[in-house]
Parts: sequence; C-alpha cells; structure tokens
Amino acid sequence: MDKNQGIKGPSPLLLLGNILDIKKIESRARSLDDQPNVQLDHAWPLKAFPHIEQWRIEYGPVFMYSTGNIQFLCVTDVEMVKEINLCTSLSLGKPSFLSKNLGPLLGDGIPTSSGQLWDQHRKIIAPELYLDKVKGMVNLMVESTNLMIQSWEKQVQGKEGMEEIEVDQDLRSLSADIISRACFGSSYSQGEEIFSQFRTLQKVISKGKTFMGVPDLRLLPTKNNRDKWKLETKINLKILEVVKQFSAEARHEKDLLQMILEGAISNLVDHSGPSSGSSPNKFIVDNCKNIYYAGAIVDSDMLRSMKVLTMVIQETLRLYPPAVFVMREVI
Repeated sequence: MDKNQGIKGPSPLLLLGNILDIKKIESRARSLDDQPNVQLDHAWPLKAFPHIEQWRIEYGPVFMYSTGNIQFLCVTDVEMVKEINLCTSLSLGKPSFLSKNLGPLLGDGIPTSSGQLWDQHRKIIAPELYLDKVKGMVNLMVESTNLMIQSWEKQVQGKEGMEEIEVDQDLRSLSADIISRACFGSSYSQGEEIFSQFRTLQKVISKGKTFMGVPDLRLLPTKNNRDKWKLETKINLKILEVVKQFSAEARHEKDLLQMILEGAISNLVDHSGPSSGSSPNKFIVDNCKNIYYAGAIVDSDMLRSMKVLTMVIQETLRLYPPAVFVMREVI
C-alpha cells in the first residue's frame, strides 16, 4: 500500500520511522495543556495520542506511519473499521510485536496470541470465567469492597460528613485484593506482592514504548531493559513459588489458580510436542499475568439489574473507553 493507492502519511526516517515526529507532536500537545486557563475536557484519546489526530486531519481517515521498522496502516473511519471486523475472509491476528515488546508484561496469553495457541489458552481459561463460576467469587468481592468503603467512612468521620477522596489508588488496591484472593486463595498476600511488582513493570515498560519498533533495541542492556528483565524474573519466580506452595497444600475448594493449573497440565499433556507452543509453567505464568492485566471481573447480569449503576458505567465508558484503538496483523 502506497501513495499510488491513495494512502498517504508522514515520511519516515531510517531505523526510527516516525518516532521523532510523534515525540515532537506529543511535546507540543503537553505544552498547550500546561498553559493557564486551559479548560478541562473529556477528549483524552486526543491528548494521549495527539499524532493520530494530527495525521488524520493532514492525510485523511486512512494513513500510514511507522515506529522503527513496524509499519502501521491506521484506519480512523468507524464504518470502515466495522467492515474490516466483519470481513471473515481476512486472516487477521494479534501483532507479533506485542509478544516481543510486551512479553514481560503479557507473555503469550490470550491478549497477544493468535491461531492455535490462542484457541488453546481460551479453551482452558474462558470456562473458568463464565457467569456460574464468577458467582462463586461474589462473596470475596463484597468482602474486599466493604473494607474499602469502611476506610472511606473513617476518613469522612469528624469532617461533617464531607471529604474529597482520591479513589485512584484505592480502586487499584481493591482490584489487587480481589484478583489475589480469586487467583491465589489463601496465598493472596503473596498475590498482592506480585501485583505490586506487576504495576512497577508496567511503568518501566511504558518508559520505553516510544521507541518500540527500533530494531533490536529491546535486546540491548540499557538501564530500562535491565530493570524490565529483573522485574520479569522476579514476577515469574514468585508466581511459580506460589504454584509450588499451592500444589503442596490440601485443598477443599477450587480457586482460579487451581483451575488454571489443572487445565494447563491436562491440556498440555494432550497437546504435547513442539506444536503445543507453551510449557505448563509458562502457560500458568502467562495467564496469571493476563488476569492481573485485566484488572477486574464483571458480572454483567448483576450490572443489568442495577439501572443507575449501569447508566453511570456506560457513560463512563463512552467518555473514557478502555481501548482507543485495536491492532491487528495479517497472518
């Protein structure tokens, strides 16, 4: 695809592609936000990815750009995106650079895998997150949420019932507590330690995201890469330590980790060999990472019965969608 087909875009540089252009546009956007009397608005995707909006205006709803050696065909026309998603004749999978650059964070789980490997992961994980299984986690969700609400009530006491509370960190802690209890059961304190390291790893990886695609940069022993490798090793070893401890204990109730463990062993024994794509240990580590990355488990039937809460959630998702764009690669 090139200019002869009517698709334009910014001219790339050797090795870097359009990385420097992106940094300039982001810097200019930040300087405008720092000016006094700037009104608050909800168009956060334009602030997070200002280069997409600028190039959409300059080159139209379909354009090309690159970061390093990764070429992107960006489609911003909503109807065209719907048509692409409905076109079953195209073989579209997850971009291979995701597993390479975000491997320490996501592994080769459902968010980054395609084809047989994706189907294998989904076959084991998806049934454990069906509504009837999630219902068994409601009590621990309620328990964790009540603890958070009680902490807010204590902050409000003695202040005439009014207090401004920054809920960001509290909600992260709530997610950590629920996911740790659901996944690690009685070992949830160790799960919270993993969650903390996982958050740190997210921050480290985000520092290097601008230069994603520069050939072999992720293999160089830079400080950022060394920190990333060290955290990845710590997280992997901690997850396997919890699994080992978990396997040695007598269990009367199944939690999510046990389900993943049993499913991984049975399925990977049935699909052993080079085509299986994953060892039991790697499968467990990758899927535990994916559960943490997801951040929460939602019971949709319960939400539908809560009319006001549903409206609040839908309006929040409209203003602050969890994903600005979806990336696919021809496989």
